[in-house]
Amino acid sequence: MSMPIVREVNSDGSMLQPFSNPLWVPTPVGRSGRKHRTLKMCIVLPDTGYDVTQVCDPWQFFVKEGFMVNFATLTGIVAQADQRLLSGVKSWFIGATYKTKDIYERMSTTKEFLSPSNMSDMSFTFENFDLVYVPGGQDPAVLELVESPRLSSLLADYIPLCARVSGTRVLATMAQGAIAVQRAAPNLEIKSTTTPLYMERASYLFGASNPPAYTYTYIPESKYVPGPKTAHWVYSDEKFFYASGRYSGDVELLCKALRNLVASALH
Repeated sequence: MSMPIVREVNSDGSMLQPFSNPLWVPTPVGRSGRKHRTLKMCIVLPDTGYDVTQVCDPWQFFVKEGFMVNFATLTGIVAQADQRLLSGVKSWFIGATYKTKDIYERMSTTKEFLSPSNMSDMSFTFENFDLVYVPGGQDPAVLELVESPRLSSLLADYIPLCARVSGTRVLATMAQGAIAVQRAAPNLEIKSTTTPLYMERASYLFGASNPPAYTYTYIPESKYVPGPKTAHWVYSDEKFFYASGRYSGDVELLCKALRNLVASALH
């Protein structure tokens, strides 16, 4: 079976209108043949310890694409970043770039970030969003999030809406985020990539936390796509509008792949 190749293409101007507002007000976008509307994205966050690069860079990318980007946590509290990525000696090795830190300063003051949805509220659903993104991270709270029954339940309802044959929604994960998808859809033929062994070992050598198990071991072998040993690569599933990345270095390529998947889903 051939592996889908992610390529960057120009988005359809009628669907993903270029961002031009310096105040970052989302531009209305919508489905072909229908009244334009603002597309909505949900970034799923742990209460603490989220990966700054995996969250902030996609936030800026999709705000500029015209999306209304919302956030959701398990308890509805404002998420706290993994501080090791922002300051201290370890940030020299595993930390965010100065550019990403600037994005973090802007993102963390927005109304959407400061008033996240409460996923434990039984009225909450991902079905109101066009794109759902589950990032990863090295903090233990990230593993607690991706293994939570509530997130599994929410994704179990959302994933069928991402089927390429009939769906109109898009799903994305990065690194440990892929665990949540596989827990939510154990009986579906949906495949993910995640942080491979050699990358994970390298991150620990540079000061990241040592987890109870390597991330790829949480995903069934038949559903895990390790990918090539290249600096930047993402996997796009063949049966679902779903793309996954391995680590923070794949963020830019993942965002571009998702832009293309959203365009495909809306057609």
